[in-house]
Amino acid sequence: MSIYQRLLRLSREEWPLLGRGLLFLAISSAALLAYPHSIKKIIDDAIVNKSYTDLNQAAMLALIVFVIQSVTSALRYYYFTLAGEKTVKRLRAKLFKQILGQNISFFDQQKTGELLGRLSSDTAVLQNALSVNISMLLRSFVQATGGVVMLFMTSAKLTIFILLIIPPLGIIAARFGKKVKAISKSAQDSLATSSGVAEEGMGSVRTVKSFAQENYEHSRYDQRLENSFLLSKNKIKVVANFTNLVTMLGLVSVVFIVWYGGRLVIQGDMTVGTLTSFLLYVITVAFSVGMLGSLWTDFMSAVGASGRIFELLDRPVEEMTSGLDKIAEGKIEFKQVTFSYPTRPEFLVLKDLSFTILPHETVAIVGPSGTGKSTIVQLILRFYELTSGSIFFDGKDSKEYSLKTVRESIGLVSQEPVLVSESILENIRYGKPGATDEEVYEVSKMAFAHDFIEKFPLGYQTLVGERGIQLSGGQKQRVAIARALLKNPKILILDEATSALDSESEHLVQKALDEQMGKRATLIIAHRLSTVKRADRIIVLNEGQVVQSGTHQELYKNQSGLYHKLVNKQFEQTKELS
Repeated sequence: MSIYQRLLRLSREEWPLLGRGLLFLAISSAALLAYPHSIKKIIDDAIVNKSYTDLNQAAMLALIVFVIQSVTSALRYYYFTLAGEKTVKRLRAKLFKQILGQNISFFDQQKTGELLGRLSSDTAVLQNALSVNISMLLRSFVQATGGVVMLFMTSAKLTIFILLIIPPLGIIAARFGKKVKAISKSAQDSLATSSGVAEEGMGSVRTVKSFAQENYEHSRYDQRLENSFLLSKNKIKVVANFTNLVTMLGLVSVVFIVWYGGRLVIQGDMTVGTLTSFLLYVITVAFSVGMLGSLWTDFMSAVGASGRIFELLDRPVEEMTSGLDKIAEGKIEFKQVTFSYPTRPEFLVLKDLSFTILPHETVAIVGPSGTGKSTIVQLILRFYELTSGSIFFDGKDSKEYSLKTVRESIGLVSQEPVLVSESILENIRYGKPGATDEEVYEVSKMAFAHDFIEKFPLGYQTLVGERGIQLSGGQKQRVAIARALLKNPKILILDEATSALDSESEHLVQKALDEQMGKRATLIIAHRLSTVKRADRIIVLNEGQVVQSGTHQELYKNQSGLYHKLVNKQFEQTKELS
């Protein structure tokens, strides 16, 4: 009931539509319940009495009842379905916002495909339950209840027998409903898992094809689908058994009613018209009860799906706006920072790390792979909470600033920038949604991207494709730099921004980056000497700790230091390639 109450609250804005639907539901149900009575009049008042006038009037009454029932039933369906669609639309939007509001640790432990399954398959189950099914459920309930009342008014003796059957049916429905709910939840979980496998395969299709592993991915997906199918098959068996039992009891009841009613007609205690109308009411009630049983299983499936949805909706989200709202200079200080990822708490990535980056200073961080360089970037962006220690901006603890302020004050250019499937203009404007076209053009020139963009037939309106696939690596990187610069950030972070580029693209990207050095606090994470040697200061990390700090010339002179070894190793690799 708590889930239904939450769904009802969620549909609060659609209550006016639901109110209209309920009005037409009442009218259509009343018209349907009046139909057997009109048939009784045709038989008893017209056919038995052989009166053409009574026959015409009774037939006209039946036609009017049919028209009213048909029109109001259509209006009932329209308003209930529209209300359900609008409710699920709002639920999907709210769920998507809730997912995006989770911290990075949540995404470290969740598969994207499974989350997409929640947005698509689970909400689709709810969509069916809240639109068409809710309308049919209320209609069936009203008609079953009204039909029982009319049965009593028509023949109390026959009705008492029917009522003896209903409680056992209710018990059976509840029992089967619990089974369906449990199986449906497992089936939806399994389907979400298969969606995750499909998303992984399509998202990394180039890797799949480069290793010729199409068959392996198909096998993985097919296995997950088979698991989902087996659960669905089990659910179908349960529903089929329930339907069979209800149908059999219903048909047996009809046979008994015809037998017993026939005896009453022969004895003169009931007219043929009354028996006919009673049978029609029985059919109405039986159909409505049968629909209730079928809808009950659907609603149990919806309960399972909504339970998973509400689990996500109940998760706390990141508080984005609470705290200081401005980083004025961009000074960064790490003080005795120790950190381990939530998924690997036993492994310390950073150990008692301390360093400072002054405003307008360019600092490069180098070191062997896995030593914590990119982790520093994620901590500056406050993607994770520190295990111990503190990070300061302009002398104030980073926790005193709102997350929105911290992330809006930082421009990030990563090794593989992700672009959205929109135009180049919209991708650059992503850094500042309200920016004018002129502002976009200006930062594009600063990033040395304007010239290549203008060469496209559609210029800035050129679509970049999914993940920017229509652009080269160097072009994507310069678009990403323009996007970061459009924010006019106090802090610029370059995380391996040129490591995946060819020499010509690297030269253009490096030229764009050199233009920005000295204008703001700049942190460079890189391996390549060409990128780091221009920095004001270089910090050398090893196993999560600072082992050296100084300029390129100072560090390289120390032949026993790690930096000297890293540079020489890079020179050797360059010679081997040449």
